[in-house]
Amino acid sequence: MLLVKNIVLDFAKIELLENNIVRIELFDKQAIGEHESRKINNSIGSLTEGQRARILLVPQPNTSFDHGAREFSSSDEGLQFTIADAMVVTSLAHKILVSFYLKINKPKKPSKAFETEQDAIKWLLTM
Repeated sequence: MLLVKNIVLDFAKIELLENNIVRIELFDKQAIGEHESRKINNSIGSLTEGQRARILLVPQPNTSFDHGAREFSSSDEGLQFTIADAMVVTSLAHKILVSFYLKINKPKKPSKAFETEQDAIKWLLTM
């Protein structure tokens, strides 16, 4: 996919790709909390000029997410720029966290976990 523009933070790289997909790569060994989630959300809004986009989340294996990150990410404010969320999960810890997020936090936008970016993108393009 063609890169349109991006923002790099200390803990993540947020890229606006063609087809209105925002790819968020969370760097390895980072702890993501509400503060970081808000920065990511603000970056999405900046890249998309306030428009909604398809979100592709790609955490590295040793990235962790706390309660605040999950709460914010499933809130109306956290989803304001989201059409749908696809999360690439490759570690058991992330599979457990994403399952918990989908069942407990119940995001109001279509959200699904995938084992590969290709599968995630294919699904996002149907949204």
